[in-house]
Amino acid sequence: MPRNVVSDNQEVRAASGAVEAQEESAEQGLPTAIVSLKVIEALAAAPTGLGVTRLAQLLGMPKARVHRHLSVLREHGYVDQDPDNNQYRVGWQMFLLGRACSSRFDVMGLAKPVLEQLRDEVGQTVVISTFSDNEVVVLDLLRGTAPVEISLRPGTRFHHNSVAQGKIALAYGPDKLRRAYLSQTLPACTPRTIVDPDRLAAEIELVRKRGWADAPEELYIGINALAAPLLQGNGELFGTLAIVGSIHYLPSTPDPAHVQALLSAAAHISASMGYSAAKTR
Repeated sequence: MPRNVVSDNQEVRAASGAVEAQEESAEQGLPTAIVSLKVIEALAAAPTGLGVTRLAQLLGMPKARVHRHLSVLREHGYVDQDPDNNQYRVGWQMFLLGRACSSRFDVMGLAKPVLEQLRDEVGQTVVISTFSDNEVVVLDLLRGTAPVEISLRPGTRFHHNSVAQGKIALAYGPDKLRRAYLSQTLPACTPRTIVDPDRLAAEIELVRKRGWADAPEELYIGINALAAPLLQGNGELFGTLAIVGSIHYLPSTPDPAHVQALLSAAAHISASMGYSAAKTR
């Protein structure tokens, strides 16, 4: 082999070794698992996805290292790659993991003082729920002090159009959730359940405008609920906070003091999860 070719190959190997050494040096002190989590965090904050170059810039890491992590995460379903533009985004495994974590998140424990204050102010059962594409799921609750007690259990599910919490999910949740739900046949629980898509769409707009929802006798005759959104630091909906009680104590025209107490409690819990209205405008 000509001497100049040997020399060139040696220079290439030396340069490659220098790059690898530089990468290893940059990664010292940062466990591999943490790097993967930082990759996922960055992708979760970019709904439209990120390319390898931009992701490497955001993380301050070499592109080769970021690409290796992306390859492994993609292989296991934690990230996905758009074939049209090669952008990476979080995958289905992260969605499922997030839902599993949300369903076990001890928000009741963290927010207990706020929830107890709300319960004591209104005297009714206080409920925290999350949501799926078609249903609201009760996470936990504090029972009320009123003579008429509403019995609920964690894990109970309700259709979005039949409960105040579901209207919050449709109003503050992802656009695709709302579009998909309004395109299907809406189930009726009582004669007062909203089953007309246009009427439900109008109700959703009203909920957005005033910041809270109700559902007088739309799930059960004699029962009403008031609900407000619980928002995360990125502005996305975590779930709902609701007051549930007899129509006698929560009439179809609610007490403004009850509404204000609910909104204040929901805002307090949202702030504890990092939400700030000023930051999300």
